[in-house]
Amino acid sequence: MIPERYANYDKIVTVAATNFAAVPGDKAATLDKMEANIREAASQGVDLIAFPEEALIGIEHCAICHRGAAHCDSHHEMAETVPGPSSERILELAKELDIYVVFGLAERDAERPEVLYNAAAVVGPEGIQGTYRKLHLGSLPWVSEGVTFEPGTSIPIFETRFGPIGVIICYDFWFNPELTRLMALKGARLIVNCCGTFSGPGKRDYMVRTTATRAQENLCYTMSSNHVGGPDATSSYGAGNVDKPRAANFLGHSTIAGPSFPSFSEVYAEAGDGEQLVTATLSFEKLHRWESIFPWRDWRATHQTGTSQLIADEFQKLVKGA
Repeated sequence: MIPERYANYDKIVTVAATNFAAVPGDKAATLDKMEANIREAASQGVDLIAFPEEALIGIEHCAICHRGAAHCDSHHEMAETVPGPSSERILELAKELDIYVVFGLAERDAERPEVLYNAAAVVGPEGIQGTYRKLHLGSLPWVSEGVTFEPGTSIPIFETRFGPIGVIICYDFWFNPELTRLMALKGARLIVNCCGTFSGPGKRDYMVRTTATRAQENLCYTMSSNHVGGPDATSSYGAGNVDKPRAANFLGHSTIAGPSFPSFSEVYAEAGDGEQLVTATLSFEKLHRWESIFPWRDWRATHQTGTSQLIADEFQKLVKGA
């Protein structure tokens, strides 16, 4: 049974995760590829499509950022505000095709143009809803995003006709499970992970299983959309001396997962290692079968409030350096 707080939302959503390769240095051509994927998804009855982290500009080795420069002309030229030219173009498609689109980009702060974020924009038929800005940024010598971007300062959820959704980016999802938990506690039943995950030993299993685990531990649906191909960028994922760069290629294997009552965890769709669009139709009635047995969100707000306070207090101690 659908809980009353979700009663007015659609009960079924069809989602698409993309294995995607941006056109290096050519945002217009990349947008054309994104439009082709969006139109194909809509022709298959998809309601929401997700692209990877930094899909609009691609993830490439930037020598200037790796040197720790305070300003990078290339990234600033590729960055946009949201709303901005690319999100406005996606909005027209969203309205025309009645589809939600989540895509990664370099976002320029509208009030502080010198500040950039590694962000994911959320666009739907109703309008441009905003962005999620990556919180945990990698650092030198392994990756340069901590030089290029500033971290976000919020953990938003976004309203859709399928209910609130969470949007998250790569490292925030893989290694920081508390962020997905917070989004689920805020009411998100679908978490969209835009990622740029490199290949490496065991990485396929880790990516697919972690996407499924985040779904299981929060009793929600999850999807990870990843890049494919590779720019011969530097990466920290090699064996041996991690201070030495190695050639890096993106893993692909975009994944859609979630509970499938009576199973806690199921992989609904998984892409391969080439450009591909995979889809799954997800039932919120099936999802809430678990909530009728294990209503963990309600427990957190009722008889487990003491435990919730303890967890919050322990985090507060860590913030203060205990």
